[in-house]
Amino acid sequence: MLEVQSDEDREIQCLLSDKANRIILESIMTTAKSTSQICTECNIPTSTAYRKVQKLSDYKIIRKIGTINESGKREILYKGNFAVLKKALS
Repeated sequence: MLEVQSDEDREIQCLLSDKANRIILESIMTTAKSTSQICTECNIPTSTAYRKVQKLSDYKIIRKIGTINESGKREILYKGNFAVLKKALS
């Protein structure tokens, strides 16, 4: 039986096939991190990190977690969303 994929499923698979996206996902699977932490750890440019993180967030592959840092400023952290990844990989 032929299984038909939705456009969203194809886009998620395309996102997961991108090397920079995979590096980001590996970085945030166990620990939530800010975009600047992702840039440093993954050795990718800031603009690339923001663009990739936004796209991954749009498709709910990663979750945004709002926190307040030590200096009292609001900070957005990102963490992988296992449920969406599991569905995309099955």
